[in-house]
Amino acid sequence: MSEANVELVRQAYEAFQRDGIDGILPFLDEKIEWRNPEDSPIAGIWHGHEGVRDWFAQASEAFGEMTFAPDEFWQVSEGRVLVLLHFGLTGAGSGVQMDVPFAHLIEIKAGHVMTLRMYSDQRKALEAAGLSE
Repeated sequence: MSEANVELVRQAYEAFQRDGIDGILPFLDEKIEWRNPEDSPIAGIWHGHEGVRDWFAQASEAFGEMTFAPDEFWQVSEGRVLVLLHFGLTGAGSGVQMDVPFAHLIEIKAGHVMTLRMYSDQRKALEAAGLSE
């Protein structure tokens, strides 16, 4: 199994850390499906680059400053990568800082991210990736 998709995802996280949402758009398919967790205050599905920008604006308003710090990258199939990470946020109004375990299950086709599913429960992400025990 090729590690090209894992490397692509690593580069996307580095681009987000460096340049925010504008940094990752070149990695995303124009028709990307971007899914926020069901238990999020802004649960839902966004489509396309404009949808991702809209998600980022809503998430920034709800959570303030956000960081996504990857811990592990797992290629679970030729077109899917699971990322276990820490989601850091600083409350916009409160200034309260949090760092919580999180996961992204990413589907890639032809060198672009087609789907990004976020999980606030890493166990559920492992199950969705077919890696549960």
